Amino acid sequence: MENQSEIVAEETEQNSIAATLEKILELQEKNSRQLVQSLRENVNFQNQVRQGMQRELETLKEQQRGEQFTPILKAVAAVCVEYRKLLTDETVSRRTRRTLKLMFDELEDILSEYDAEVFTSTIGEARRPLLTKIVNTVATANKNLHNTVAKSRRPGVMRNGRTLYREFVDVYVYDANAGGKKSEAVRTE
Repeated sequence: MENQSEIVAEETEQNSIAATLEKILELQEKNSRQLVQSLRENVNFQNQVRQGMQRELETLKEQQRGEQFTPILKAVAAVCVEYRKLLTDETVSRRTRRTLKLMFDELEDILSEYDAEVFTSTIGEARRPLLTKIVNTVATANKNLHNTVAKSRRPGVMRNGRTLYREFVDVYVYDANAGGKKSEAVRTE
């Protein structure tokens, strides 16, 4: 009997140990799942923080380059280029023309202060697609003149290689049957 009670006690102890080990295993698995979940959340949080910091860094870099002034400079460039033709208008008095010239010079000074420049393509120069807009095409029998500037209609403005205001140009287009004829607004880019 004593042997039997020892066996029962031993079995009870083994069952107790097995139950305890099982609980420890369950707790260990639960802790592992919680740890994995916490690590995932931490990685997500770190990614969100990194992305936010990257956006802020890009914004600060743009501000340092003066990009916040680009919309204003585009508006100044448009006024400068669009209305400069008033200087050649015969109906404008000499005094008004002189005042306008001073105003346009001031606008150009503002543009140059922020590294923007007014440019005009020369005749025969290869057309720069990102800086120019085609107004007219001029047919030519000379293959070498194809896609070169025939005439600059209105200057453009660029800043750090980016267009603030496109130059309007007429462009030569190769045509074997050409006799110097013009075609209006064939293509606009």
